[in-house]
Amino acid sequence: MKIRMPRTMKTLIPRLLALVLSLCLLPVFALAEDTGSDSDWVNFLLICNEGMNNDKGNAGNTMMLVAMNPEIGKIRLVMFTWDTFIDYEGYDVPQKLDMPYRNNGAEECMKIFNANFGMNIEYYMSLNYLNLANLIDEYGGVTVDISRAERNALNGMVASKKASLQDQVGSGFLSQAIVEMLAQEYYLTEFGPNTHLNGLQAVGFGWLQYDSVYNCCGREAKVIANLFDSVGKVIADHVTFYTNENGAPESARGRAINLDDVTEEDYKFLREQMDPIFRMSYNNLSEETIQSLSLALARVAYQGSRQGVDIFESLQFKVLPLEATNPYDIIAGTKGHLIDKDANIAAIKEFLAQD
Repeated sequence: MKIRMPRTMKTLIPRLLALVLSLCLLPVFALAEDTGSDSDWVNFLLICNEGMNNDKGNAGNTMMLVAMNPEIGKIRLVMFTWDTFIDYEGYDVPQKLDMPYRNNGAEECMKIFNANFGMNIEYYMSLNYLNLANLIDEYGGVTVDISRAERNALNGMVASKKASLQDQVGSGFLSQAIVEMLAQEYYLTEFGPNTHLNGLQAVGFGWLQYDSVYNCCGREAKVIANLFDSVGKVIADHVTFYTNENGAPESARGRAINLDDVTEEDYKFLREQMDPIFRMSYNNLSEETIQSLSLALARVAYQGSRQGVDIFESLQFKVLPLEATNPYDIIAGTKGHLIDKDANIAAIKEFLAQD
């Protein structure tokens, strides 16, 4: 006998694939050996760089731990500020957290992050800021709470970019019409709790640091969290997940997938939905890893829907290190935050273990 699915579950479950897609945006995937008392937590690390390269050479401005628990349906985000001083093998003095990516890309970043935060990272996916912006646009942009001051700072950034492009007009590389079009397209007039941002606006908003690096990282976390919701809205008609416990829905929008019996065709369907993400990235993920992670991520969202919780609108995030709001330390003429590594590792575990 088929069990009729509650209306709330019908509206939430079609958004499960959003989690599968959006978490695959995270430029470095990681599994932690011991991130808390609950061994069911699986963790991912996001890196996005500010330049044009996907592998190395630019600052890895975004570094975010994304933790999921398939059993209880929880997701938590931990953003690390890039002005954090870390121990870096081969250097006599501490270096900033973004230095390993500048030197040798994601592989180096994984190694040094593991050593400093007790992680065991195995997989990575690297995105530059233009690719991240394109992905945000592909899923309709994001909606965030933006203040008047943040809007003005974002528009100031657009104005500065316009000025730099203006120099290329004189050199004959760009026309004045193109410069004016770009400036108008990304100029923001609105502000408030429901402000819609396109891809480049969202990336710019996430990287605003006019007030502090700490606040900048909080904005980045908001962009990623709201991207989950945007993806969900775009693909809501593509899939409905269910389990043997609840039975197949009497009616389903898009493809119906049984999480207790995922077929090769189901995996193929999920893979097709994620294809743009992998095409735009530099990564070392095997197809087997993609499949296993996709199913685990889907179960996280499914558990949330079973509890009547829209995980896309209730993601918790924390900015680390604990010293991020302290006055800067100065090492060899460079400003940053010296940290208590043990205390920060404990803070990560505590954050993941909370109800």
